[in-house]
Amino acid sequence: MRPSIRAFTLVEMLAVLAIAAVTLGLGLPALDEAVARHRLRAAASALLDTLGRARSRAVWHGRDVTVCASDDGRVCAPSADWAHGWVTRDGDRYLVDRHAPLHARLAATRRVGRYAIAFAPNGTSRGTNQTVVLCLRGRPATAIAVVIGNAGLAHRETPDADEARACARAPSRKRKEA
Repeated sequence: MRPSIRAFTLVEMLAVLAIAAVTLGLGLPALDEAVARHRLRAAASALLDTLGRARSRAVWHGRDVTVCASDDGRVCAPSADWAHGWVTRDGDRYLVDRHAPLHARLAATRRVGRYAIAFAPNGTSRGTNQTVVLCLRGRPATAIAVVIGNAGLAHRETPDADEARACARAPSRKRKEA
């Protein structure tokens, strides 16, 4: 007597594939959202890290250090969008650091006022507090504010509703060619 061979039928295999496809179809948007939120938190952390290093450099070297938005990754531009990236400059002498443009799903806005954050040799940031708001485009509930106080310390907080909406409505970035 021969042992019987057990196997799946074609119908059973197609049913499993259909269930897997539906599950994958339902899960991909959630995964995409999770990845986008991770990118947002990483961008906020990168900005906080840049600000902290710039402040430390100003104190350590005893001269002004500036962090600002940049369209070309080399110089500060008052009209630049922080989503295009930012640079750290040691006085007017040279470029210390630069951050690449943010992912296309992310937006960034700033409060009217200072376009750059300058740290003095004593670690303070002259002028009024400055806030840069990062968010997912079209999603004001995801907004994260990075606030730089006059004492030069930066921290993250929840932005007010108007700032979150402004960030979510920010136009798609169009990067200038260098």
